[in-house]
Amino acid sequence: MRTNIAIPTTLASGAKRAGGRLAFADGLRGIAALWVVLFHMSEGGHIDSFKALLPQALALVIFDHGDLGVAIFFVLSGFVMAFTVKNAKVDSEFATKFILRRLTRLTPPYYFAIAVAVLVGIVKTHVLGAANINISPAVILANMVYLQGIFSMPYINIVFWTLCIEVQFYIAFAILFLLGDSFKHPLAGFSGRAILVLAASLFALLWPASMTSVSVWTGSFFQFWFSFLAGVLVCWACLGVARMRLIAVTYASVVIVAGCISAAPFTVTAGVTALLLTLVGMAGKMDSWLSWGWIQWLGTVSYSLYLLHNPITGTSFRIIKMIIPNALLAAVLGMAFVLVACLTIAWLAYLMVEKPSIKWSHAISLKNRQTSAQ
Repeated sequence: MRTNIAIPTTLASGAKRAGGRLAFADGLRGIAALWVVLFHMSEGGHIDSFKALLPQALALVIFDHGDLGVAIFFVLSGFVMAFTVKNAKVDSEFATKFILRRLTRLTPPYYFAIAVAVLVGIVKTHVLGAANINISPAVILANMVYLQGIFSMPYINIVFWTLCIEVQFYIAFAILFLLGDSFKHPLAGFSGRAILVLAASLFALLWPASMTSVSVWTGSFFQFWFSFLAGVLVCWACLGVARMRLIAVTYASVVIVAGCISAAPFTVTAGVTALLLTLVGMAGKMDSWLSWGWIQWLGTVSYSLYLLHNPITGTSFRIIKMIIPNALLAAVLGMAFVLVACLTIAWLAYLMVEKPSIKWSHAISLKNRQTSAQ
């Protein structure tokens, strides 16, 4: 492929109009986060009386499958990471700074969420009479270093499992691009990073295609690696490279088919997300679709919303049910209160914790000499 590939006008203008971010991707992230919130309302059995009034199919899609928002997150993560390094030469210094930058971006809000989860857990145990939660120093430490899954230790907040996977994604991504960019000469028009990513993408298909179930190690990222790499391929497709468009569409389609064959909703959702992003990028709508202010705001607070909503949801419904005996009324009022509370707290957390962490992460410069994205 060419040494330097310019960003198409559609993507460049989208980044500019969305304050350096891509409107459709941000809006989709916000929707996914809200979907996860609705799922945990349902999973906790808090709104059963309300769901009983809805058509079963509608309740299933809106509430019971909201955990599939995680598949959307993973694809978007690969997309954004590839966009971040689209023209950079990834050497050892860049790879190290890349990982440090991502950890700086993620960790302060994550630590704040850990503190909130611990505090809420103590209140629920000693004030509201909930079951005792394991929040020993060892468990807290394992959660703080993103290793609770690998060490088979409890998650202080169940949603934290995805952060463990994300961090593994970032490390593998940096290593993959470091090795790829060390290649001196392209092969068949493909850069070294493209060759390695394509090889890794084919390898990653072993899991959604049910050709293996080996986890490699406890809590490993391998079974989800395909979704992240799908996002990388989609990003390259949206950067205007014709052959990458074909590859991205084909990869997404294979993932969808594999998910349908194995009856795996997560896999299907990841494939559909990748295909949708590719088509939106090819249509030049990345800067305009889902650009409504409220959806963009939801995308802005999505990380804090995802991290904080679960303890807020469980505690709020427990208190509301103690006050309001009528199950339906408690469910309806509880949903309204929880949504307002979660969004408000997420916004405050974004302003006080997440926004500064973004500023700190940007202080770690990733500038270096330019190279090919593909």
